[in-house]
Amino acid sequence: MAAEPNDSTETAVEGQPADPASEEEAAAAPEVRTEEGGEPSKKARAAPTSGESEEVRALRRAMQDKAEIEGRVIGWNNGGFHVVVGGTTAFCPRSEMELGAAKEPSEYLDKTLEFQVLRVQKKGRRVVLSRAALLRGERAKARSEARDKLSAGSVVTGKVASLTDFGAFVDLGGVQGLVHVSEMSRQRIEHPSDMLEVGQEVEVKILKLEKGGRRISLSMRALEPDPWQEIHDRFPEGSVVPGKVEKTTSFGAFIELEPGLTGLLPASVISLPRDASLARVYPPGKDVQVQIVSVDSRRQRISLTLEGSALEGSRSDYKAYVRDQRQSEPTQGFNALADAFRKLDSDKD
Repeated sequence: MAAEPNDSTETAVEGQPADPASEEEAAAAPEVRTEEGGEPSKKARAAPTSGESEEVRALRRAMQDKAEIEGRVIGWNNGGFHVVVGGTTAFCPRSEMELGAAKEPSEYLDKTLEFQVLRVQKKGRRVVLSRAALLRGERAKARSEARDKLSAGSVVTGKVASLTDFGAFVDLGGVQGLVHVSEMSRQRIEHPSDMLEVGQEVEVKILKLEKGGRRISLSMRALEPDPWQEIHDRFPEGSVVPGKVEKTTSFGAFIELEPGLTGLLPASVISLPRDASLARVYPPGKDVQVQIVSVDSRRQRISLTLEGSALEGSRSDYKAYVRDQRQSEPTQGFNALADAFRKLDSDKD
């Protein structure tokens, strides 16, 4: 005759570690009340176990098979919820009702939900359930299916899930990808919150998927028009155009000509008052008129000078300067530009 398990014996889901928080909550759970003739779920049929009712044997089998069972919430206490399964009153700890924080208890009252059996204790007089275990499985399945639909180079729509100093995480329907701050726009972005907010719907391009799709790199910048296309038509060499100071450095000022398109105005062509700094004369945001000296679309570089500086010379002198500047290194070109201006000034004198 098989020995019956004693009251201290606990049966738990195979391969699932005990949760200390759930253990404490389960300790406060009332012992199961089993009604005679209770009909177990078809998903939860079990092989007979000596000394236990058909209802308890069904619950043990459901636990071992990790089967879904239906239960109706009939009440709650501080630790969790009382759930009727067939003819048995079981207990679902509050921490096991949702993946995150549980809703107000009254929102679950009289609702029939799907659960998994975590533990059957004391000959079936205490049964612990989990709804979160099912939700975790459903989430994992949804993530796997979502990853299978993604491919590098495709354009998808998602929602901003969170913002950090280095970028934005975008939910693509179960999986999240990262839009680094450098991939948000061709314009300079100081912080992701300057452009995006949580919950905002965005269109992104998938740059790459790594680690089996668990790391996804996204870009919004890649979907913007490339400002370097047909740039020679929009900014021909010698033309005078408006710009805005983006920032200054020790070697010059970067001038934004249009979003995503910045040229360098070298310090060597800027005449400053005595004891004046470049940053004070050309603060960020200042509107300026500049002249296009050269455009290198392959290297994505634009050389600038101040309006009228080169126009005061002859056309042939200007063309000769442009040729020399293209053939020289950037620093040499800037020095040559300063020498050309000095020569023009001396010729006029």
